[in-house]
This record gives sequence, C-alpha cells and structure tokens, in this order.
Amino acid sequence: MMMYERGKLEQAYILHSRDYRDTSLIIDVLTRDAGRYSLVVRGGRSSKSKTRGRLQPFTPVLIGSVGRGELKTATTIDFPAVSFRIQGQNLMLGLYVNELLYRLLGKFDPVPEVYEAYESLLSGLQSQDQGVSAIRAFELELLSALGYGISFEYDASNGERVSEERRYRFIVHEGFRVTASDDSETFSGRELLLAASGCLEQVSDTKLKQVTRSSLAILLGDRPLKSRALFKGAGQ
Repeated sequence: MMMYERGKLEQAYILHSRDYRDTSLIIDVLTRDAGRYSLVVRGGRSSKSKTRGRLQPFTPVLIGSVGRGELKTATTIDFPAVSFRIQGQNLMLGLYVNELLYRLLGKFDPVPEVYEAYESLLSGLQSQDQGVSAIRAFELELLSALGYGISFEYDASNGERVSEERRYRFIVHEGFRVTASDDSETFSGRELLLAASGCLEQVSDTKLKQVTRSSLAILLGDRPLKSRALFKGAGQ
C-alpha cells in the first residue's frame, strides 16, 4: 500500500458523488498514484461554489486534500479537461464499472494498470465504438490486477496449451478444464485461443459474461451491485 502524500495534487477520475450535510459533497475518486479514496468537498453544493454541478462521474480532476483519516478534505479541485460524455447503454456500463472499482479496490492502494485501463475504457465508451466487449476486457484486467487473473490459453487441469478441437468448462478461480460435454456453458478451444489473443468480440459474450460474473461474484460477496438494477435488459 502506498502512503498518502499530504498536499500532493493528484490526477483523478470521479467515480461517485453524494450529498453530505447541508451544502457539501463526498466524492469517491480513482487516482493513478494513491488508488481509490474519498474526500469531503465543503460547500460543493452551495450556490456560490465554482464546482457546483461539475463533480459528476467520469470527470477528470486535479485534487489536493488534507486529513489524517480515511476521509480526506479537498483543498484544491481543478478541471484539466471536460467530463467524458457517455450516453445510452454505455452510460449504464460506465456506472457499473465505477461501482465495481468502488467495491473491489482498497483505499489508498494504487493499481496503475487499472487506472490506465479505466481511462482507455472511458474514451471508448464516449466514442460509442466500444461497448460490452470492452467491459469484458476491463473486467478481466481488473481480475488480473486483484490477483485472480484468468488464463484462456492453458488447461488448468494439466497445464497443456488449449487444443482448438477440444471443449472446455470454466471453474471459478481455477480456470478452464477440458470436458467431454458440449453445451451452452462450454467453450471450444478455438474460442479460448481467440480470447487469449484479445479477440473477445469473436467469442460468445453470454459465455464470457458467465466467466467474469462468477469470478467477480466471489469477490463482491452477498451484497448485490446497485448499478445492475439500471441495466437489466441493456446487454450487461
């Protein structure tokens, strides 16, 4: 875990904001160097605040803060770029990813590869040229960063490279094992090798979703994601 540096300006993305007391806000942010943490923005909702209405999800900010506990107090908030404009189904997908990060990343525990993957994902969601397949790639990157990476290239039962001609079944936190079954939940070796090479769009998303969902479910525990209520039927 990286030590938090008092007064340092951090590049960050806002994951979530919520009202706090009469005129303030609490914002949850993701940074490259200090990980995820929360800040109080005093007067952030007052009519005289320069940040009023701007502290929304997907907004890049430069922040400075003080405080010895887990909840910091913002001292500086600058806006180096405009907020990502994510709409429609991609907005729901983005909110899902934000909730995943809030739930699964520890406070002040930097994961630079996740920050970079998130930045790239937002750009794709804004331009509408990425959707569900990009979410699957991000979920896999997140699982890997948390120590639960999934190998699509090797048989978990014997370590041998996957064969295109055989079929495989996914076992949570173990990997893919060869199987004699051929049903809606098994993968062909060709599909797995495509996934291993990054061609997720050429693999059944229904089956990929089962893989990532079951892996993430173990980490999330019994408390359901609130964002899932927003995108039922949206493909996610």
